[in-house]
Amino acid sequence: MQTLRLIGLITLTAVISACGGGGDSSNEPNVQAKPKPELGVGHLAVVSQDNQRAALAVYQLHDNTSIFNTALKALPSALYSSPSYGYAVIMDRELGDVSFVSAAQRGLLNYRLSGGSPTHYRQFNGQAAVFYDGNETQGSKFDVFTDQDIANAKVTSQRLPYKHHGVAEPRGEIVLSSYLPEGQTQLSMVKSYLQHGNHYHVEQTLTESCPGLHGAASNQNFTAFGCQDGVLLVEQQGQSFIDSKIPTQARIGTLVGHEKVQDIVAIASTEQDLFIVNPHTQQADQVAWTSKELKRLKQSFSSSGQYFVILDSLGTLHILDSSTWQVIHTLQVFAADSSAIAQAQLAMHGEKDQLFVSDSLQKSIYQIDLKTAKIEQTIQLDVTPQQIAWLK
Repeated sequence: MQTLRLIGLITLTAVISACGGGGDSSNEPNVQAKPKPELGVGHLAVVSQDNQRAALAVYQLHDNTSIFNTALKALPSALYSSPSYGYAVIMDRELGDVSFVSAAQRGLLNYRLSGGSPTHYRQFNGQAAVFYDGNETQGSKFDVFTDQDIANAKVTSQRLPYKHHGVAEPRGEIVLSSYLPEGQTQLSMVKSYLQHGNHYHVEQTLTESCPGLHGAASNQNFTAFGCQDGVLLVEQQGQSFIDSKIPTQARIGTLVGHEKVQDIVAIASTEQDLFIVNPHTQQADQVAWTSKELKRLKQSFSSSGQYFVILDSLGTLHILDSSTWQVIHTLQVFAADSSAIAQAQLAMHGEKDQLFVSDSLQKSIYQIDLKTAKIEQTIQLDVTPQQIAWLK
């Protein structure tokens, strides 16, 4: 395992203004050791915060140098990679702002999106959808884009009549979105929308209700939504959808899917129950991934879909084979009593079955090979990582 020291990340340029800004770092980090060539593919975007000062930096991994950093007004609510990994997507729920950083252009784009409380970010098959919950002055809406759309400062949007904490799932020219009817306070409805230019038209209202709707995920032919009483399963047939309900004994609040994996993972809201939903048999089978005493903190599919990982509350990484749903490896990433476990963030490598895990206490990022369950290298920072994303 290699340990790499990256310094110079707290050299900040200018605070981002309301219309964008930022600049390149003039000081390159002093790299004490270089990684093996096979490890250094792509970039890492890292949001950090020290002494109430938030910043974003982008490193190129092949030589572990910082190519861009800038101060932020506040710690963003979330950091993601764009659908094709060309950009970092910075979401600020409080400011109602979605901005983009390009690793290739080494900077923050002037182009940005805005709306009331951007909260849920979903990406599938080269597209991303941001769902805005809305606020006292704005209703909910969703924005859909690709990497090419970001480059062209283009977005396809749809406003919804009433604010709600919802989700939108992109499927080519169609979006499946939560919908709150007039006079309702309990979210339970999904509609399909067909793209018309830069906006959408309602096509279909799904027949099954999904009380307490929260979370969505897709694979090649199906989309699933989490419900109070199970999973709302939606099969796409051309531009039409057939929906059905799969009951579970626990409320489902998180779903995870992959375009190359037949099954969809459904995770209970308050318990540690994990269900594997087979869309073809319409069965939800529970997987005993760990003991009841442990809590699930983070989870993700690998880029190939071959592996599914879970980080638990004692700092152990569980690696499951998605073809059998058996735990094939465990790796103790953190000491069981480490205060960094609850703050740890996961970021999947977009081209390899490798995982990056942030450690705020040690100011480190661990690069883990999922096939061997080994930490291939430790990237040492001089700032405290809060959010991470892999970019091309």
